[in-house]
This record gives sequence, structure tokens and C-alpha cells, in this order.
Amino acid sequence: MEKFGMNFGGGPSKKDLLETIETQKKQLLQYQARLKDVVRAYKSLLKEKEALEASIKVLSVSHEADVGLAGVQLPGLTFPDSVDDRCSTHSEDSTGTATSLDTAASLTSIKGEFGVEDDIPARGPPPPKSEEASGSESGVSSSSGDGPFAGGEVDKRLHQMKTQLATLTSSLATVTQEKSRMEASYVADKKKMKQDLEDASNKAEEERARLEGELKGLQEQIAETKARLITQQHDRAQEQSDHALMLRELQKLLQEERTQRQDLELRLEETREALAGRAYAAEQMEGFELQTKQLTREVEELKSELQAIRDEKNQPDPRLQELQEEAARLKSHFQAQLQQEMRKTALAEDQLRQQSQVEEQRVAALENQISEVSELLGTYEKAKQKDQLAIQKLKERILQLDLENKTLALAASSRSPLDSHGEESSLDVSVLKDKMEKLKRLLQVAARKSQVTLDMEKLCDLEIMPSSEAADGEKATALYYQQELKQLKEEFERYKMRAQVVLKSKNTKDGNLGKELEAAQEQLAELKEKYISLRLSCEELEHQHQQEADDWKQELVRLQQLHRQELERCQLDFRDRTLKLEEELHKQRDRALAVLTEKDLELEQLRSVALASGLPGRRSPVGGGGPGDPFEIVTDHPLVPRAKE
Repeated sequence: MEKFGMNFGGGPSKKDLLETIETQKKQLLQYQARLKDVVRAYKSLLKEKEALEASIKVLSVSHEADVGLAGVQLPGLTFPDSVDDRCSTHSEDSTGTATSLDTAASLTSIKGEFGVEDDIPARGPPPPKSEEASGSESGVSSSSGDGPFAGGEVDKRLHQMKTQLATLTSSLATVTQEKSRMEASYVADKKKMKQDLEDASNKAEEERARLEGELKGLQEQIAETKARLITQQHDRAQEQSDHALMLRELQKLLQEERTQRQDLELRLEETREALAGRAYAAEQMEGFELQTKQLTREVEELKSELQAIRDEKNQPDPRLQELQEEAARLKSHFQAQLQQEMRKTALAEDQLRQQSQVEEQRVAALENQISEVSELLGTYEKAKQKDQLAIQKLKERILQLDLENKTLALAASSRSPLDSHGEESSLDVSVLKDKMEKLKRLLQVAARKSQVTLDMEKLCDLEIMPSSEAADGEKATALYYQQELKQLKEEFERYKMRAQVVLKSKNTKDGNLGKELEAAQEQLAELKEKYISLRLSCEELEHQHQQEADDWKQELVRLQQLHRQELERCQLDFRDRTLKLEEELHKQRDRALAVLTEKDLELEQLRSVALASGLPGRRSPVGGGGPGDPFEIVTDHPLVPRAKE
């Protein structure tokens, strides 16, 4: 039982057993995977062993063949050398077989340990090398004895070498194949381990991120719980202060009740003393007759008192009436206070409403100011855009004037006055016409750019002149061209001056616009700051007024609760007082009835004494029941029992 982990006195639980089973299953799976790897390695080693054994066998056979050929070619060698060679080859072969047998035994032992049941081909020891050696010796001897068979031996040797080469290549291919397979498995394992490492690192990063998020959430929860605890502590402190106030008020009320109770007890003692004095005065009677008379008088008095008590009972008690009046007065007083507080709260609500209306009007005024500021900003933006458009147009105009100035400068520089005087003597009419065409085109371009209308008909009239008058008008054309050149120079100067004026005005206007823009930006910044400050002050005032309104509401609710509690307390007090007074009235009535019963008993005793003393003369009037008999009056009382006949 201990071996299986069972203990009837409190062994492992089912959960522990399942965990051990799971761990053993995991270990079995690991051992199975390892065993598969060992079997795979064992098979690959077997293949390598077979390839190596085949290569060793081929090499040993080739060595023996070499020895045989050496014996054929050198027949004069001595026998001990060949014997030594055979012994050496035999020793080498035996050593190889021994090593192969050792490796096979070790592998079989490993296989037996892990319980592998694969069918491994039984490999016996290699053929004895002594026989091969003897065969080779016989072959050598026969070959030494027989010369014509040497060519056949060489062919056999070549064939044998080819087969050995093929065997060696196949064994080498198997070894290289196993090596490549092992390398591929190693690379795959390496990749797998690398992938596992990356997965583990990714999982660790995810777990770290998750833990950080949980830590942040826990920290936030801790902060929330701290804030909640602080608020709860404040609430508990407020409740404790409220409870202390309530306890003080209750103690005051209890003290007042105690004083009132003491007063009532004193009054009760006084009434008891008065009743005791009356009873003591009634007991002092002189004689039976005097006692009877006195008793009759007392009975009459008691009747009158009873009637008075009945009348008093029918009439309301002045103290009860006083208490009721006091209760009504206190009720009216509290109602007046409640109405006064309600008026105060209504007045406070009106003030709060008026103040909120004033604040709303102020907020509306501020919003209007903000809208005006925004409209002003919009107008500033529009003016700024217009100024930018004007600046852009002026820039374009300046560029146009610069181009015109450049074209005019090029035209003026292309023709200087000295060159014109030198060329006037050398140029022909056709050349002058070409130049005039160029100048005309330049004038047209300048006129289009400057939007100035030129009278080109006069210039065109010069082209329509007849050829007969061309020679006569050469001087006139030269003068005309000189005048035209002067006009162009003057026009160029005017354009230049205009461009300078435009540049100056542009610079001044840009400066003014920049200053205006800076002033507008400063004003905009100031207005924004003012808007932000006004908005903040408005929000602060709104929050403050809201807080004040909440405080007023809470104060109103508190006062209403206090007045309600005070009213209920007063009602309870007056109810208790009325109950106590009613109890006192019942007690007094019971005491009066008890006194009457005592007096009746005394009368009965006196009657029995009178009957026993033998007063016969008085029996008849008692039995007759005259109107003047006092006993008849006593018996007429409903509470006094009648005498037996």
C-alpha cells in the first residue's frame, strides 16, 4: 500500500493521485521520444557500421591481393616475409572484427536496456582470414609455378578493384547520407529551439504587459478605494457630529421630562396628604348618634361631592384644557416658525433665482461680447485677406513694371545715341524699316502692358508713303526717329520713376499693413485672453452659485426635518401628558369610590350595632322608609348595598 501511495489513515487525495498520473504520463512521453531518438541513432550507426565493415573488408581483400601480386611479380621472396604479411593482415582483420563485435555488443546491450524489439539482422563474424590467406598463398604458389595465368590474375584484380571501388563509393554515400541527415536534423532541432525560444520570449513579453496592465488597474483600484475610504471617513465624522447633537438635544429633553415628573409627583403627594387629612377628620366622630348624624351629613356631603365629581367629570379638566391650549399655542408657534422659515427659504430661493438671472444675463452679455469679438476678428481676417490680395496685385504690377523696365532698358541699351549718329550715315532704308518694325513691336508690347493707347496710324502712314518720296523724306524720317527715341527715353524715365514710386508706396504700405497686422494680432491675443479669463470667471461664479444653491437646499431640508422632529416630539409629549392626567383622574375616581365603599361599610357596621343593642322603636321607621330616614338616603346610593329584610 505504501508503494502505491495509499494510506487508509489519511493518504493522498484524488487530486494528488491525478497529478502524479499526469506527471508519470509526461515522463513516459519524454522517455518514448528519447527512445525513438535512440532507436533512430542506433539504426544510423548500424548503417554506418555496415558501410565501414564493407570498406574494411574491401581494403583487407585489396591488401591480400596486393600481397599476392607482389608474390607473383617477385617469386624470389622468402617465405617468412609472406608469413609475416599474412600474420599482420590476419592480426589487422582480427582487430577489425573485434572492434566491430564490441560495437555491435554495446549497441545490442543499449537496445536491450531500452526494450527495443526491432528485428536486427544477426551478423556473424566475418569469414576467417586464414582461409583467404591460404587461398592467396596457394594462388601465389600456383601463379609462381604457372606463368601464363598472370594475365588472367591481372584482369581479376582489375575487376576486383572495380567492385571494391563501387563498394567504397556506396559506403561513402551511406556515410555522407547519414551525416547530411544528422546535420539536417541538427538544423531542424536548432530552428525548432530558436522558434521555441522566440515563442517563450513573446509569451514572456505578453505576460509582462498583462501584468503591467493588471498592476496599473490594481493601482487605480487602490486609489479609488483610498478616495472612497476618505469620503466614508468624512461621512462618518459628519454622522458622529450629528449624533452628538441629537444626543445633547435628547438629554435636554430628558432633563425637562424629569423636572416635569418631579413636579407632578409633588402635586400627587400634596393631593394624597389632603385626602388623608379628610379621611382622618371623618374618623373623629363623637358618639354613635353624633356619628350617625355626622355620617348622614357626610353621606350628603359625599353625595354632593359625588355629584360635583360627576359634574367635574362631565366638565373638562382645567389642567387638561390648559395643556391643550398650551399644545395648540406651541403648535401655532411652531407653525409660525415653520412658515417664517418657509418664507425665508422662499426669499432665499428668490434671491438665488434673481442672482442666477443676473448671472445668466452676465453670461449672455459675455457671450454677446465674445460674438462681437469673433465678428471683429472675422472682419479683421477679411480685411487681412483683402490686404493680402491687394499686396499680391501690387506685387504682380511691380513685376509687370519690372519686365517693362527691362524691355525698355534692353531696347535703350541696344541703341545708344552715338551708335545712332554713326549708323545714320551707314544704314540703308530697308535697315531703318526693319528697326522701325522692331521699335513698333516694342511699343505695342509696352502699350499692352501699360494699357496706354498709341496712335499707330501715323506710324503706319510712314509705311504707305510712295517710293518716289522716300529719297526726299529721309531727313524727315531721321528727325522723326530721333524724336521717337527721345519720347521712348522719356517714357522709360517716367516708367522708372513710376516703378520707384510704386516700390516706395509698396514698402510703406507693407510696413503699415505689417504694423496693422501686428496690432490686430496683439488685440486678438488680448481679446482671447480676456475671453478665456471671462469664461473661467463665469464658470467659477456659476459653480460657486450652484454650490450656494445646493447649500441653501440642504439647509432648508435640514430645517424642515428639525421642525418636523420638534413637532412630533411636542405631540408625543402632550399625548403622554394627557395620558398621565387621564390616569390620575381614574386613580382619583377609584380612590373616591373606595372611600364611599368604606363609608358604606361603616354604616353597615353601625346599623348592625344598633340592631344588636335593641332599638326596636327605630326598626319601624327603618322598615317604613320615611322620607326623613337617613338610612334610606344611604341605601338609595347605587354603590351602597341594600340591607336584607
